[in-house]
Amino acid sequence: MQSNHQHSGAAPLDAEHRTLGGSAWCFFHTNLPVHVNKQKDQPTYLRQLALEIINDIPVDAVKVYTDGSRNDSDCTGSGIYTKTHNQELKIQRRNPDFCSVFRSELISIDEGLDSLSSFSCSNEIWILTDSRSSIQHLANWHRVRDNIGMNILNKLKSLSVFYWNHLQWIPSHVIIQGNEIADALAKEGANDASAPSEPLTYLELLSRAKRRNKTNWLIPPVHHWYQSSRPGGCLSIDFNRRDQTTLTRFLSGHIRSLTFSDNSKWFEICPKCTAEQATPDHILACLGLSKQDLVSNPLLTLDLFRVHRLMDLI
Repeated sequence: MQSNHQHSGAAPLDAEHRTLGGSAWCFFHTNLPVHVNKQKDQPTYLRQLALEIINDIPVDAVKVYTDGSRNDSDCTGSGIYTKTHNQELKIQRRNPDFCSVFRSELISIDEGLDSLSSFSCSNEIWILTDSRSSIQHLANWHRVRDNIGMNILNKLKSLSVFYWNHLQWIPSHVIIQGNEIADALAKEGANDASAPSEPLTYLELLSRAKRRNKTNWLIPPVHHWYQSSRPGGCLSIDFNRRDQTTLTRFLSGHIRSLTFSDNSKWFEICPKCTAEQATPDHILACLGLSKQDLVSNPLLTLDLFRVHRLMDLI
């Protein structure tokens, strides 16, 4: 990409700017012409404000729309739509699984800057992204430590010798054509079957491990005491709080009559047979029940506990 002149030291008005060392300029716009609230303001109003900015961009400037995506399977992708008055380029790429959406957004900005080599413009480059956090992250350039962020800043510094660089936030899902195209490309990239080659960061590895551990935790251990569909299953039974607590205590073995003496468990004598300690196993055997009955027929189990005056023990 060639520029027909080098920019002077003057900066455009009404722009938030940072120096990337020396006289290299970059402008970070984290809002629209007026302050807006993405959650409260109407989409049509947000769209109007965004279009005012886009329509004020010089015709011969390069506009780069970027977006990141992550699907329900934790596959991620980036989409880049680069456009001038007579050229356009669409890029989609698959990112590492479990990659954060924030990092996917940064990757798309990095890829967008790489795509500029095949374009020509006068002296302005506009990166248009719906990730406000990405712009805020890059604006605090002296705190950036991640590789992708450093790559972006180095490229911006090189480009800023010849071009005014703008990173502009635009709202998502308000029918901005360029943003919609980048969003579709990012989703296609996330659904791409090809295996990503870029390694995961520490935080992404941590996210993957936490998800795997959570999935394993929701699978009950293979043990006769765990017959419910998931841990805490008794709490989902439509009984009152006391009955839920009674079943939960009985399943865990920590009933009221349990005491410890000399590192041994002791239980009160069973009031039904008055022959043995009222351990959970003995209570079931004495009532002619099985552990499966606790889950498959909890109402019958509770009724038998009450009839034989066992509730105070449990």
